[in-house]
Amino acid sequence: ELGVVEISPIDEDEYKEIAKKPLVQDELSAIDAKLSDINTAIKSLDKYCPEKKGLFKTRRDVTFSEFENVIKNEEQILKTAERIKEAEDRLVWLKAEENKLNNIIMTLIPWVELPMPLDVSGTQKTTVQIGTIPSTVDIDDLLVEITEKTPFFSIDIINSDAELHYINVLVHRESEQECLSVLKSKGFNRVVFPGLTGTVTDNIKGLDKQLSQVFKEKEKTIEDIKEISTERKSLEILYDALSMEKSRIEATSSILETKRIFFISGWVPEELARDVKEKLESKYDVSITITEPAEDEEFPVLLRNKGLAEAGEPVLRMYSLPSSREIDPNAVMTPFFVMFFGLMLGDGGYGIIITLATGFLLWKFKLEESTGKFMKLLFLCGISTIFWGAMFGSWFGISALVEYHIWMDMVSNPELMLSWSFLFGVLHLLAGFALKAANLIRKGKYLDALYDVGFWFIFFIGAILFLLPYAPEVNPDKVVPLVNAGKIMLVVGGILLILTQGRAGKNVIKKFFGGLSSLYDLIGLLSDVLSYSRLLALGLATGIIASIVNQMAVMFDLPGAIKAIAAILILLVGHSINFAINALGAYVHSCRLQYLEFFGKFFEGGGVAFKPLKANTKYITVIPDAIIKDAA
Repeated sequence: ELGVVEISPIDEDEYKEIAKKPLVQDELSAIDAKLSDINTAIKSLDKYCPEKKGLFKTRRDVTFSEFENVIKNEEQILKTAERIKEAEDRLVWLKAEENKLNNIIMTLIPWVELPMPLDVSGTQKTTVQIGTIPSTVDIDDLLVEITEKTPFFSIDIINSDAELHYINVLVHRESEQECLSVLKSKGFNRVVFPGLTGTVTDNIKGLDKQLSQVFKEKEKTIEDIKEISTERKSLEILYDALSMEKSRIEATSSILETKRIFFISGWVPEELARDVKEKLESKYDVSITITEPAEDEEFPVLLRNKGLAEAGEPVLRMYSLPSSREIDPNAVMTPFFVMFFGLMLGDGGYGIIITLATGFLLWKFKLEESTGKFMKLLFLCGISTIFWGAMFGSWFGISALVEYHIWMDMVSNPELMLSWSFLFGVLHLLAGFALKAANLIRKGKYLDALYDVGFWFIFFIGAILFLLPYAPEVNPDKVVPLVNAGKIMLVVGGILLILTQGRAGKNVIKKFFGGLSSLYDLIGLLSDVLSYSRLLALGLATGIIASIVNQMAVMFDLPGAIKAIAAILILLVGHSINFAINALGAYVHSCRLQYLEFFGKFFEGGGVAFKPLKANTKYITVIPDAIIKDAA
């Protein structure tokens, strides 16, 4: 009812003398059978009378009274599912019958010109056989060869195609073996139609009538299914009701019970623990003990984010949930993700499209929670793209608007933009180190935070300041104080790292060389910084391709109306392709920067999602009747 407790298994061996787990396998098997029948019925309805669905799949709202009413009529609804299953089985049989009849007709068609009934096998003194020989066999040569054996035969060619001759062989019974031996040496295969009598034409007509009856029965059976489709809602409600019951029974398999009491162990969010205890103890005869997890005990992960941080959850979940002992990185990661997406797409016009499209979907449609978060993320990415488009003066690649940039023209100043890309990367990496320090402090490892993060901060920032004169558009004479400070930080940071990074070594020599080798990690850090050059590369690609599309649209020397139509088509197709490819690229590469460069500095991952025992439904959302009345 509360839906805030995740049931966890209890160690049965500890209480085996006084309690045991309930046997629930038979109940689960019975429910699984019902779920399978209903699922099959719903799939049949989807196949023969699909329900109109919106742009996004959402669960239908069902009042509690409707939900209860369906549960009361479970037996009747299961009979409905059985009727649909029987109809589906009938359709499968009819399809097989249709294929069989069609195959027989296809086999008979080459023999349409056969003058005799199919059940005629000869007379008292003659035998008749029909069959095929390869089309490569020369009929005249065949007749000559058989004539040398016996003159008492006749061969008629009924039909021929690219591969076979269809022949009718009439031969005297005394000469049958001689004639057939020659035919078989040429690849003759006898054809028989067991059970068929009369001419080929009559048989085809009869089979066509049977096919017509099969088609009519198929149509009637499909109509029967369509009539039953009015019960779809009841089937879906019952499916979810049985799924809830299955979850409840599975949860009981994790408890221990005696004749009079039962034990339950589980997880509950810390801020709700007291309320859950009070509500249950006031309503039931229970005793609840709340304990904190042991220091080395892992527990389920429940993300609690709002606003901007909440929008980044889909990106995090694609990678992994954080471990139960580390900080949720969404609040730090999401702003960088949104910023990098906007930088890499970089065109304000495309940003307007994303913002308007996702904003409309969020406003107009009822979305599932995960879909809503993803749309919210794209909405923010659209706003970021508009911002960076304004900063660079990029609006659908229109050259005349570039001069109105707020910050710089990226195409004209690639080296400057590259420097800023590296700076953004440095800030991103430092944020990752900061989260590593926060995780260490959270675990009480204060010195580790100082040694493994603080000293690296000093060393890394020193290296950046030392390399500052080599950055584009930086006057070396004006940054001398910063360079000198960088040298000091580089030396001090390096000494501190040498003294601390090898502290796990067993002797002084191992400690020293362990610390010395750690300085090599600076190469890896600088390599990570270079990865952020993609911010420039993708941003340039979007703007340049958009500009080329615009130029192509006006370059053709055509009559007025035709030129206008051609220009519109080129603009629509070109910008659509450019938008799709670069928007996807911006999303993928922004994810990559989070997963490899950012998470690589601190993220442990491997967390298991918190799964409380509650109504996890596939088709419906149960809401109180009062809400429906208020809405009316």
